[in-house]
Amino acid sequence: MESEVKAPAVNRFAIFAGRVHLMNGGARNFRNSASTEQAAMELAVKIAKKSQESQFFSWLQIVDRATEKYTEYSILRGGELEEREKQECPE
Repeated sequence: MESEVKAPAVNRFAIFAGRVHLMNGGARNFRNSASTEQAAMELAVKIAKKSQESQFFSWLQIVDRATEKYTEYSILRGGELEEREKQECPE
């Protein structure tokens, strides 16, 4: 009989990061979540700095699950985050 595995709850602000920014990431790029925007930004900074040591991510997004809006960043050398301009999707 299989035992139930309880996944941790995903907080309001979900953080995604990856190497190549293509439309094939999705759940694989989920890194963490936080209950406040400030806590999400603190986690994002940690992820960006750690990526310089091992993962080598080039982008990061913080998604507000309540408003369905997101902020996207480039991860620069040294693990610094630089906010990207929002791109409108063609209709």
